[in-house]
Amino acid sequence: MVRPIVRFAIGRVSCSALVQLVREIYVEEARGYLQKENPDRKVTRSALALLCGMDGRAIKAFEDSPERNYAASDVCSEAHILEMWNNDETFLDDGGNPAELLIHGPQGTFQRLVSRAAGRAVTPQTALDRLLESGNVELTDNDTRVRLIDPFYKPVKESEKTAIEAGSLAINRLGRAVVHNTSRVPSTQPTWLQQDRWSFRIPKDRLDIIRTEVRTILERHIIEMEQYLESEEKRPSEDSEHSVGIGWYYWEESSPTDVRSPGNMS
Repeated sequence: MVRPIVRFAIGRVSCSALVQLVREIYVEEARGYLQKENPDRKVTRSALALLCGMDGRAIKAFEDSPERNYAASDVCSEAHILEMWNNDETFLDDGGNPAELLIHGPQGTFQRLVSRAAGRAVTPQTALDRLLESGNVELTDNDTRVRLIDPFYKPVKESEKTAIEAGSLAINRLGRAVVHNTSRVPSTQPTWLQQDRWSFRIPKDRLDIIRTEVRTILERHIIEMEQYLESEEKRPSEDSEHSVGIGWYYWEESSPTDVRSPGNMS
């Protein structure tokens, strides 16, 4: 359950930022859990500390700033490097603009910038490669200096935003089904349908055909479900209404022998 989230976060959100977000959400969800378990009792920090396995001071810090907004520089080192370059006087020219920096050297260089913004474990070449790839910087003066082109690092491409938003909603809704089915209160509540179907014996040369045919089958079912839900909608809208939905997704995975082979990725 955790591994797919980590796979998605790599290259977009740093480990430290992800852990911080998880800790904040854990405290919030733990409070909700305790309130639901005993509606008439006040939720104490002691109870939260026991349930979360966290220090009470950390819990207080999270709850004292529940609506913290994260900037890009808070969640990835690349953005922090660019922010420091754009704002720290050490790396500005006489006009107050980001200076062209020598790549190597102890003071006022790209090496120094990376060390201060990302830590000594990150080499200037590693950071430079990432920022060149993202189009934020370019090399000058026979590749001995680096110039800032775009001060805004974008860990998520514009072309990825729609898929990420849709995927995030789908993960959230699937999570609701799992939580409902594992913690029904009262226990007499019916489970929500949650099923998958798959086969481990699909020939590789059939994948393109299967992808097309599965999409056709699911699109037909999507239309059928849209028509059904529309027929059940009440008009005009009322406050007592509920949201009801169905999800569809397709997945595939290479066999273990394919994963070990050069040039193949799962």
